[in-house]
Amino acid sequence: MKKSKITLAFLAIIITTSFFGCDNKAKSTETTAVVKETRIFTDSSGREVTIPTDIKAIAPSGPLAQIVLYTACPDKLGGLATDFSEDSKKYFDEKYWNLPKFGQFYGKNANLNMEALLKAAPDIIVDIGEAKKNVAEDMDKLQEQLGIPVIFVEANLANMDKTYNMLGKLVGEEKQGEEYAKYCKSVIDKANDISKNLKDNEKKSVYFALGKEGLNTNASGSFQAQAIEVAGGKNVAQVEVASSGGGTQISFEQLSLWQPDVIIVDTDDLYNKIISEPVWQDLEAVKNKQVYKIPNKPYSFMGSPPSINRIIGVQWLGNLLYPDKYKIDINKEVKDFCSKFYHIDLTDEQIAEILK
Repeated sequence: MKKSKITLAFLAIIITTSFFGCDNKAKSTETTAVVKETRIFTDSSGREVTIPTDIKAIAPSGPLAQIVLYTACPDKLGGLATDFSEDSKKYFDEKYWNLPKFGQFYGKNANLNMEALLKAAPDIIVDIGEAKKNVAEDMDKLQEQLGIPVIFVEANLANMDKTYNMLGKLVGEEKQGEEYAKYCKSVIDKANDISKNLKDNEKKSVYFALGKEGLNTNASGSFQAQAIEVAGGKNVAQVEVASSGGGTQISFEQLSLWQPDVIIVDTDDLYNKIISEPVWQDLEAVKNKQVYKIPNKPYSFMGSPPSINRIIGVQWLGNLLYPDKYKIDINKEVKDFCSKFYHIDLTDEQIAEILK
């Protein structure tokens, strides 16, 4: 009887040990699985951020990020920074119209809705654009406030290829990212080749008219005016760069001294004002009918916001300034661009509407 009790006790120890051993293995496997579900991603500011391996929902930090993310991975958009305008809705699938709205982190209209972001619970938040002085600190602060990984991806006109390569790696679609990068690089390389072979006296001067009166402008060196220089133009506004996209204010006397070869404007009202009001008629660009309305569908070709549309904007402006150098069919280029980046097959009527 005593021997039997000892045997039973021994068996109980073995069973208990086995049970807890299995439990520990299960916990170990579970822990390993959690580790495998995340990875370290180094963003454009040099921050090493722990992000999910499989990213399914992304929140844009502002309009620029929204546009670029829509082109690169539309089905991963977990919300919008801002509503699509009524004019632009026709270029986007209806399923994206009513996504949650988060507002924007940067800019004069900064209104990021923390509550909406927390409710949507995206896998990551992505900021895309100019590398501001304190961008790393800003991203860290936002990440700490929300408990959601925040990634910064730099996007200048000249390096949009790097932007798309990084986005491809971020969302696990490297091949597609490389295709977008190749397209952007080919456009910029062609523009740079044309520009560097122009003599200084061959380069046309350009004034970018903004505001109700047309006397605000995006100065040379500003983020919003990059497309002018890349396309081979000379930005006449060698003035202080404004702190916002609203541009630097100038006087009409200053504009008269500059006498630009070409004037580009961002609204129909301003275009009509410049070509019709007497005060503008003394400018050579107006006399020579060299005033052009910048296409703005689905977004501005020049920089409002300064996003991927500037890639087609370089081709549009370059073709206006130097048609014998660019030698492109701008209608075809617009069709190809919108097919690739906005996932839409434009009709001839839609192309005409964009370019009118």
